[in-house]
Amino acid sequence: MMTHHSKLQSRAGAWLRYIGVILIPVLLQAAWAQSPFAHGNDVSFSISTQQKQYEIGEQITVSYKIKNVGNGPLFVPRSQWDTACSEPPHLWALLESSSGKHFEPGFIGGGLGAKECSTLSVSEWLKKDAVLLKPQQSVSGAFVFQFPRGRFMQELKPGIYRLEALLYGWNVAFTESQRKQLDAISGALFVGEANATTQIELTVPRR
Repeated sequence: MMTHHSKLQSRAGAWLRYIGVILIPVLLQAAWAQSPFAHGNDVSFSISTQQKQYEIGEQITVSYKIKNVGNGPLFVPRSQWDTACSEPPHLWALLESSSGKHFEPGFIGGGLGAKECSTLSVSEWLKKDAVLLKPQQSVSGAFVFQFPRGRFMQELKPGIYRLEALLYGWNVAFTESQRKQLDAISGALFVGEANATTQIELTVPRR
């Protein structure tokens, strides 16, 4: 038989659980609204290739889809390279052999450089290099995986490979002025990264 004290404890526990159910989603939404950034768990990233078999050295076009699976509007990269700022690529790829060895090409900057970037406001920069996705909206595109020459080509052997694509957000240090501008825009900026994989087969090049 429950005592008066036990009944009070039970009612208090039920009340706290009720408050938690009501307040926790509200607090989480408020925290999201206060942050100008979104991370990898807010996007769904997937890839595909036009065919499943390629000759070693053959150019591979990687098609991708980025979907906003978060709770609010989200800015994601418009393409592989920013046009306004000289930054690392937003989309990159590598191969992994059945033994776990990685084959990843290097890259050189593809943007127009920091000179133009420094003259743009955050909203101007986003218009050039970002796409605003509402929840459940997506954007699709493609980029090219190119086999570099030299040792990379010599070490690749015919066989099954895992093609891994990486999606990078704007992983840069923002100034105080830029942070204030980001706080004022309607939408979070994707930072962090996401990855997706598919399987391909490499064959001996035809002479």
